[in-house]
Amino acid sequence: MNIKRIALVLALVLLTVGGGIGYTYHAERTPEHALAELQAGIKSRDYNKVKQYADLGALIETTYDESTKIMADNIESLSKTYPQDWFFRHDTAFMQNYIAARRGDDLVFIQRTLDFYMDQQATPLSRVEGQAKWVSDEMTKFEDSYTAEVKSVQQKDGMALATVEFTGRDTEYGRLVPHLTVVLELTRQPDEHWKVTRVHNVKEAFDPVLKGIEDYCTLQGWQ
Repeated sequence: MNIKRIALVLALVLLTVGGGIGYTYHAERTPEHALAELQAGIKSRDYNKVKQYADLGALIETTYDESTKIMADNIESLSKTYPQDWFFRHDTAFMQNYIAARRGDDLVFIQRTLDFYMDQQATPLSRVEGQAKWVSDEMTKFEDSYTAEVKSVQQKDGMALATVEFTGRDTEYGRLVPHLTVVLELTRQPDEHWKVTRVHNVKEAFDPVLKGIEDYCTLQGWQ
C-alpha cells in the first residue's frame, strides 16, 4: 500500500461526505437537501442514508482514476517539488503500470476503510483490514479538524455543482490544508432526489491535498 494513492482519494472522498457542513432547511428534492441529508448520515454513521445521497462507488473510482492519472502525468515535476519522496522517483510509464497493477486492491482497501469509518465498532480480521481500520481512525481526526461552507449551488439539465469551501481549524491536522475549495457534482435521480456522484475539480484540488499529505507524512515522522 502506498499512502499517496490511498490518501489522495480518501481525502477528497472524506471532504465530499464529511467536514462539518452547516445548513439551514431546504425543500426535499433539491441538491441542498441532499447535501444536508448526506451530512446528517455521516454524523449519525447511518451508512444507508450516506449511500442514498452519495454514490460512493463512483466517487471512489473516478477520484482514484483522475488523481492517479495526474500523479503519473506529472511525475517529473512532483519529483522536483518533493525530492525527498522516493515514490516520485520514477517515470510516467512506470507509474502507469504500477497504478494499473494496484488499482483493484486499492479500490477494495479504500472501500473497507470507509466501512470502518462508518462502523467504528467493527473489528478488523486481517493485517490489511487492520491498516484500513487505522486509516479510518485517522480520517476521524481529520473530520474533527475541518469546517465547511457551501458557497453556491448551480443547477443545469439534471446536474448540479456545489462549491464548498473547507477551512482547517488551528490544530496539527487542520493546518495541513488550511483552505480548500471542492466542487461536488450531483445528479438528479429517477425519483427526483439528488445524489453526489463526483468530485468535479480533482485537478484543482490535487496540489493542496498532496502538499497536505506530504506534510502529514512529515508530521508522522515517515520522511
